[in-house]
Amino acid sequence: MPKLKKILRFSVLMILLVFFMYLAFRGIDLNGLLTELKKTKYIYSIFSVLIGAIFGSYIRALRWKYLLNPLKENISMKNLFSTVMIGYMMNALIPRAGEVSRPVLLAKKEGISKASAFGTIVAERIFDMLSMFIAFGLCILYYRQKITDTFGEYNIEMISLYFSIAILLFVLIVVLMLFNLEKTEIIVEKITSKILPFKYQEKIHKIFISLINGFLFIKYPKYYFKIFLLTIALWVSYAFSTYVAFFAFDINLTFIDANLILVMMSFAQTLPLPGNSAGTFHLFTKMALVNIFGVNPETALGYATVSHLLGFIALLVIGFYYSVKENFKFNTGL
Repeated sequence: MPKLKKILRFSVLMILLVFFMYLAFRGIDLNGLLTELKKTKYIYSIFSVLIGAIFGSYIRALRWKYLLNPLKENISMKNLFSTVMIGYMMNALIPRAGEVSRPVLLAKKEGISKASAFGTIVAERIFDMLSMFIAFGLCILYYRQKITDTFGEYNIEMISLYFSIAILLFVLIVVLMLFNLEKTEIIVEKITSKILPFKYQEKIHKIFISLINGFLFIKYPKYYFKIFLLTIALWVSYAFSTYVAFFAFDINLTFIDANLILVMMSFAQTLPLPGNSAGTFHLFTKMALVNIFGVNPETALGYATVSHLLGFIALLVIGFYYSVKENFKFNTGL
């Protein structure tokens, strides 16, 4: 049965990937696309990918350091960066696998709770989602009608609003739990005692409290500004990476425009498809460039294809290098 579930899950994901790829390439002149790819200035594309894959990942690792500080101070940037890159590689190969392998690997290295380390990943993703929705909200001020015309059938505005509300409510609940940890433990014990067999109650209780401890940074205001600043720096690094890639295809857009393209790319990657969200990435990037900014469809798809492929290769190569160096085993149990 477990094998059958894995096969079914993989089949569904592959069908979705092929479907979105079909939508992305539908109506594209393949000869025109090949012409665009031949005249592409790949030096800009490579530079763009290195900004996102290396500089952006270093900023992510540094921000993670402050999220982890309440669990263990002064974790080395070497361990954090290598673990981040291995996590990216795993995500590129198997959707969301990096979200599990990254905290488990670091927890083993640093002797901290795996569940608490995973809790910091949840916190990290909350910051990423909030920065994406905030950037999207700002973009709406400039491009509202064009966004509505382009993605009206997906109703992205309402989706982003609902997600933002859900994330904020989740953060509020976690904050209340952290500042009332004794009451939280009592409530969790009562719930688990009613719905779980006795042998699982203590284990689930410990895991839950460890996950909550991944948000302990909330109790330390001294980290707030650093985390906030690094979250902005992370978004700016990705936006700059997106902007630099415009030069590879002679796309005459601004850095502000690059933020909207990055938002669309980020939306696309929330759907965990194989190959680092291939298909949705191509479709959303192309739609944004063509329908919002009037870029030629073949140029737009060329931009999406090259950006995605080079980014995918960079994550695999860098992640593989660190996985060999760290003697990382390719399974979630490490």
